Amino acid sequence: MPFSLQIGLIGASVLSLAFVLWSVVKNKMNIHYAMVWIIWGMAMVAISLFPQLIFMASRLLSIEMPVNTVFLIMIFLLYCLSFYVFIKLSKHNEEIINLNYEIAVLKKQLEDLKHHHD
Repeated sequence: MPFSLQIGLIGASVLSLAFVLWSVVKNKMNIHYAMVWIIWGMAMVAISLFPQLIFMASRLLSIEMPVNTVFLIMIFLLYCLSFYVFIKLSKHNEEIINLNYEIAVLKKQLEDLKHHHD
């Protein structure tokens, strides 16, 4: 890998990791959700510093072109991330339904109290 490309990748990786950390500090992102991005950012910095890791992974997975290994890893991680997001979305939808039910019950109780006092 050309040295200038490696420097560019290191810079981009460090900047993206810094942006995630800044988002956490400024309370724009929950630390629980940010952990995935922080770990991924650190992995990108490590891969940028040690590109031979991709070559080793390519050999381990019997993939001829290291760039295909990068694509495979990215697709797998995006798949995992989207699955995780859908799980969270399903839980939030369930919570919204439960909260709507509780609000309806409380409104009914409030109306009953108003009618009882009148």
